[in-house]
Amino acid sequence: MFSKYFLSLSASRKIAYLAVFVALSVVANTVLDIDVTPQNKITFTYFVCFLAAYLLGGAPAFLVAFLGDALGYLIMPDGIYWFYGLTLALFALTAGLLLRYLPGSVYLKTGIVCAVCYVVFTVCLNSLVNYTYVLKFVWDGEVRKSLWVYLAGFLPPRLAIQTAVYAGNFVLCFSLLPLLGRLTGRAAGKHADGKPQEKQENG
Repeated sequence: MFSKYFLSLSASRKIAYLAVFVALSVVANTVLDIDVTPQNKITFTYFVCFLAAYLLGGAPAFLVAFLGDALGYLIMPDGIYWFYGLTLALFALTAGLLLRYLPGSVYLKTGIVCAVCYVVFTVCLNSLVNYTYVLKFVWDGEVRKSLWVYLAGFLPPRLAIQTAVYAGNFVLCFSLLPLLGRLTGRAAGKHADGKPQEKQENG
């Protein structure tokens, strides 16, 4: 649930990291959030949540994503629907768990995170959330189309936009992996109090 890097930090640094990532998540949900349609946005929330999942782990990333969405609403209360924040938080949790426990290189694990979360969240869960949003707020609770009829007409254009947004977020994620690796690699050579570990003699 927590990354090795996060566990190596002091309590004050853990709090500082959480605060910084929640702030970044709020910015991604407000300032850098561009509405294309009522149910489609250009956003960098996936990127922020992946960074939180990589550096902090699944549980802190879940908190970052959910609080970022909730606080973003308090700052700019426009078109909020809590299921969107929940699916984003579940994305962050899933990414953190896969990065923490899957075997293989960080590039392989990031690729798996990208593929799994795209299918589970972008294609499946968020499509269902979009339907419930329209049912509740656009159709006023009246079922005017079945889920499958609605998705047949809505899903292709939505996925075209969201796939491009998702791909852009993960291009940024992959581009930062070398930097993240150096950051966590340096931390691995130190104790939690920040003092360098002594080299051990072989033999």
